[in-house]
Amino acid sequence: MAVQAGEMRERVTILTLAERPDGTGWEWQAGKTTWAKVEKTGKRSLFSTVGASREEWCATMRTQPLTLHQALRWRGHFLFLADLTFPDRLHMEAAAVMVEPVICSVRRTKIEKNALNNPTLAVDRILSFPACVTEKYEGFTQGETHDATTLTYVAICPKAVTLRAGEIVTIGGYKFRVQTQHELSEYKNEYEITREADT
Repeated sequence: MAVQAGEMRERVTILTLAERPDGTGWEWQAGKTTWAKVEKTGKRSLFSTVGASREEWCATMRTQPLTLHQALRWRGHFLFLADLTFPDRLHMEAAAVMVEPVICSVRRTKIEKNALNNPTLAVDRILSFPACVTEKYEGFTQGETHDATTLTYVAICPKAVTLRAGEIVTIGGYKFRVQTQHELSEYKNEYEITREADT
């Protein structure tokens, strides 16, 4: 059934990823605000190819420039776009999950020569970026003196953000190592990141 204009009573803001002018990373920037009908669909969204599914939401609005590179802000909540469909020529439906991005950072290094002309690693810059993180339990190992749980998360990043296997990503004061890269999607990159926590 086609949505009626009177049903689109919610204000949503379109967010676009932008690189900071000083080159220190990326952030979501608010753009156009538009009217939409926002509701739960009762389905689960596979917004991540390797992470757990989440409850799906749908924002129905007038057809306008919007891609899966962008996101929506509704009532203070971040809506990560998973799919766009067009039920008729006047309207579009944005399937999304409600998940607040966290600020992550990665240290990028380069090789420099010291006074003795020996190569040394130097910090080139620290880049920060937003990522939607979902938890993924990978395994439980029995140690000789203690038990350790390997905590595995999936960091879902905008396509502009690329990480390398082995890099250390800092999230909320915790350090994670990038284990696996999933970069086949046209709109996002996913990285399995791990850290060990004593139990």
